[in-house]
Amino acid sequence: MHVVVTRPAPGATAARWRGRGVTVTVAPLLSIVARAWTPPAGAPQAVAFTSANGIRMAGVGAEAYRHLPLFAVGDATARAATAAGWTDVRDGGGTAVALFAAVAAAGFTTVLHLGGVERVAAVIPPTLTVVVREVYAATLLDLPSHVATLLDGGRVDAVLLYSPRTAAHFAAQIDAVGIDRGHVAIAALSPAVAAAAGSGWRGVAVAVTPDDAALFAAAGSLGLRRAMA
Repeated sequence: MHVVVTRPAPGATAARWRGRGVTVTVAPLLSIVARAWTPPAGAPQAVAFTSANGIRMAGVGAEAYRHLPLFAVGDATARAATAAGWTDVRDGGGTAVALFAAVAAAGFTTVLHLGGVERVAAVIPPTLTVVVREVYAATLLDLPSHVATLLDGGRVDAVLLYSPRTAAHFAAQIDAVGIDRGHVAIAALSPAVAAAAGSGWRGVAVAVTPDDAALFAAAGSLGLRRAMA
């Protein structure tokens, strides 16, 4: 199976896929740049991250909060938190809405959200105050020409899409360079990601849960369909 990984900082993800015998082409569609930020005056009761990028880009300023519970939106974010030295890492449920609901359900009334300039809007429980600090910015990148050639030739089983923003951008890039969507299959981390990519693809598979294992299964189903075609 051959997949294209589009997430920023794709090294660890690509290594996991290659460890399963998959051919991986890396094509990040976002460039992540850290931003200076100032800790809030008040002390939060917990910290929330809706992306592993937030953990990587928060820098030394986040170290003061490592004694607090950390709510991670998904497994990639949780792994990044553990690798960065956080010890009380909790499941955020896979979406921003579920994450903040989990924080409130745990009894916390204030949480520090360290995230990006571009963030998915989420409904906040009325009992919870969310203090936001923007610790990184994400700039869209063009699809590399060699990857476009692979896709146009139908030589990729699945393109892995991780966010609605990158999914919409990927679709626009495919259309801009004149590739027939019917030559391309996509595996999306969530229904929202798949919806942002639009229609017309050779195949679409959606992870049943927003994590790498489920995305691997979704991509595998596309590879199987292609082999049987």
